[in-house]
Amino acid sequence: MCKVLIFGCISVAMLMTTAYGASLSSAKRKPLQTLIKDLEILENIKNKIHLELYTPTETQECTQQTLQCYLGEVVTLKKETEDDTEIKEEFVTAIQNIEKNLKSLTGLNHTGSECKICEANNKKKFPDFLHELTNFVRYLQK
Repeated sequence: MCKVLIFGCISVAMLMTTAYGASLSSAKRKPLQTLIKDLEILENIKNKIHLELYTPTETQECTQQTLQCYLGEVVTLKKETEDDTEIKEEFVTAIQNIEKNLKSLTGLNHTGSECKICEANNKKKFPDFLHELTNFVRYLQK
């Protein structure tokens, strides 16, 4: 009877971890904090960037897929802004840092089985994309 109770408790703990995600290590928290700072830098130029980027909507259910999608779109953003003379070096550096930190987070294991591919999401203008990405990173911090 005791073995059944222990097994049941372990099963519940595993289910809760899977459903709500394991807490992040300090190694994963640091990139999140840095991401927030770099995203805040981009707030200053959000109306100068005239791109539409795929913006995931299933952020809580599909963390890994969402990270991959945002990473791909940030790579697109980087390519589009590298030669833009209106974008100062500070902002290009922030975009490069965002890419690097998103790459470091792609090892999180919160992927749902019904996640859609990035291109199945709607494209949003850069200010909306930036807002959604910032909200997603804040969600990951919790």
